[in-house]
Amino acid sequence: MTETLKVDLDSQLVKKFKKKAMEVYGYKKGSVKKAMEDMLRQYTMEGKPNWDKLVGVLDYLKEDSVELQHKLWKKIR
Repeated sequence: MTETLKVDLDSQLVKKFKKKAMEVYGYKKGSVKKAMEDMLRQYTMEGKPNWDKLVGVLDYLKEDSVELQHKLWKKIR
């Protein structure tokens, strides 16, 4: 059973998504659909985020999380 989901999205975001989908799933019919289904499946799978992908991403920074928050709040005020 299938269902159609219509959404209005930023055109640049859609272009980037389509390009990435075709790079990953191949330049063939159905690659964008497959990418969207996989993305939605990952997003709804467990109901909780997968933090494993983020571990170590900010290791190059010298500040800890509290210092980064203070720095950010100073910039946006």
